[in-house]
Amino acid sequence: MCRIASIFLLQRLKGRISGDTHDFNNMETRAVIKFVFLQGKAPKEIHATLREALGEHAPSNATVKN
Repeated sequence: MCRIASIFLLQRLKGRISGDTHDFNNMETRAVIKFVFLQGKAPKEIHATLREALGEHAPSNATVKN
């Protein structure tokens, strides 16, 4: 169930980044980071997941770590 929820959240974030417009909310990114962290994932794993979903628009590893 948690895996499905995290995939849904990442797809929602990815869907917000379309074309040249970046209607991207930092609060949503933080919510996804917190959600995945509470599942027991390490910051590097979280960053890798965000990088996969968001590509170049993903926050840096340092941002995820902090």
